[in-house]
Amino acid sequence: MVDPRDDDPAGGPGDAGGRGDALRVSLRPAAERDGEYLYDLHCSTMRDMIEQTWGWDDAWQRAEFERRFETYAVSIIAAGGRSVGSLWLEQRPDSLYIHDLQVTPSEQGRGIGTAVVGMVIELGAGRALPVDLSVLLANPRARALYERLGFRVTDVEPPFVRMRHDARPAAGE
Repeated sequence: MVDPRDDDPAGGPGDAGGRGDALRVSLRPAAERDGEYLYDLHCSTMRDMIEQTWGWDDAWQRAEFERRFETYAVSIIAAGGRSVGSLWLEQRPDSLYIHDLQVTPSEQGRGIGTAVVGMVIELGAGRALPVDLSVLLANPRARALYERLGFRVTDVEPPFVRMRHDARPAAGE
């Protein structure tokens, strides 16, 4: 597993506030006690798109949530001293894979997602790994964010759009 908080304890990829950003965004490892918060966040951010794409099945959603929580590196996103989202990340042999990036609906549009994706891109660049993700066709807002941040479409397999950011170390690193 990969943990974006491990690379620089002095405010690197795990702390976007260390670069003078107006909005301080940080990550902390999710713990068992965060399970209900994370599931509620999943429901509030993804339910409409999941219903539109496949339909919603509470039992299946809960079981899949538990499986994913045990499988991926899950972080709580904090901003302004509050939990405002989550990042679900996997290190694959040839890439970092963002499984989910969820920001509380009332906090969306403030640059939190941009800051967190930037942390992951930096982490990938430091490891000479691209960053991959899939976005639902039913989520054009997320796709627009990823395209703005330099991701390109690598494949369309309805209901998903597969995307990649070819993260590279900065010159001189």
